[in-house]
Amino acid sequence: MSADRVLVVGLDCAAPALVFDRLARALPNLSALRRRGAWGRLRSVAPPITVPAWACMVSGRDPGELGRYGFRERAHGAYELALGAGTTEAPRVWDLASAHGKTSCVLYVPMTSPPPRVRGVSVGDFLGVAPPYTHPPELAARLEARFGPHAPDVSEFRTDALDRLLDELYETTRRRFAIGRALFREERPDLTMMVEMGTDRLHHAMWRHLDPSHPDHDPHDPRVRDARDYYAFVDAELGAWLDEAGEDTTVLVVSDHGARPMRGAVAINEWLRREGWLVLSHAPPQPSALTPAMVDWTRTRAWSAGGYYARVFLNLRGREPEGIVTDREAALAELALALEADPALRARAHRPEALYRQANGAPPDLLVFFGELDYRSSGLVGGDVLAADDGRGPDGCNHDWDGIVVAAGPAIASRGELAPRSIHDVGPTILGALGLATPPDWLGSAIP
Repeated sequence: MSADRVLVVGLDCAAPALVFDRLARALPNLSALRRRGAWGRLRSVAPPITVPAWACMVSGRDPGELGRYGFRERAHGAYELALGAGTTEAPRVWDLASAHGKTSCVLYVPMTSPPPRVRGVSVGDFLGVAPPYTHPPELAARLEARFGPHAPDVSEFRTDALDRLLDELYETTRRRFAIGRALFREERPDLTMMVEMGTDRLHHAMWRHLDPSHPDHDPHDPRVRDARDYYAFVDAELGAWLDEAGEDTTVLVVSDHGARPMRGAVAINEWLRREGWLVLSHAPPQPSALTPAMVDWTRTRAWSAGGYYARVFLNLRGREPEGIVTDREAALAELALALEADPALRARAHRPEALYRQANGAPPDLLVFFGELDYRSSGLVGGDVLAADDGRGPDGCNHDWDGIVVAAGPAIASRGELAPRSIHDVGPTILGALGLATPPDWLGSAIP
């Protein structure tokens, strides 16, 4: 173990194919970090989305243990999903660091609203726009006086207004990196972790310009250069931070998941309706998001929520307000078999108890992924089962299973490309670099 300073920079959604291959020449600082350390693919959790992936990375827990299966969660006894809590009670790496007398600077890491009360300073994530969004609270005024208004995210990223989006991305990314470098320099924390969301926002708006395999890719489109230039800008901002950190700091650059083209969407509720699992009390005149008022719950056995994957719930007697399913095991076996047997869906259905060590909170009865993540899930009813998109606005990107890790410094052996690692390995690596032991019940192991 070592006890050096640790700097962790998260690039949300950064994909191995971009960082290690297609854009490598435009990323001299990341490429130099790779040459002096270790790098490779980082397998995400199921589901591979921002919430819960970042929280799993730094807590040694899986999504089921955290009880977080996406941005929205279902309350017990309710048919609706609502935005979930902005934090988790599970101790994270900065909590362990604080308990051992070490200082931390935690910036914009997803699921830090309200900002964590670390021994040091913190700024909350992109979901926490209402004050107090810093710890201590008075830090907010100091940062706004020096760097401008709190801007943890862009205003809208599913958009065709790409010039506006790029302007916002440059401005907010510049500000976040400036804040990160200033606090790293002035507070001199033992652990600094910052997550930049701009890469994810770029992907959702402009993935067709980054990925030649995207069906709408045009290599001659000027937007190809624009997308590459933003990545080069992020690399330059990171490079300025690496220069300040020096080689005595252990550095990790990580992402929570990767990216791939979104090739369509599966209207899972429409499929459930056609297969007799979902019965409507009245059909909408046009494709519409399913609401509880549309459903005849006295005859419905299952319904779903859309998103990057499908969360399918049984209308279980004794659990749901109007539940009718009495045999959960038989119903799940029948439904999973039907989903996976439909060749148009290319579905893989998983029970949470098979994916996770525990399934806390209000887990779905099935987590269903379509087309190996080529297709997103849509909660619409009243239209076709297969659609070009999920109806949420311009978006050519879906998430992929593998993110990235690039690590170098005193606690990391210079070993080049690694065999694929797990997102759960990041937390133990951070703790080891701080000279702290990994709790025995944590998932993952340190990258040597």
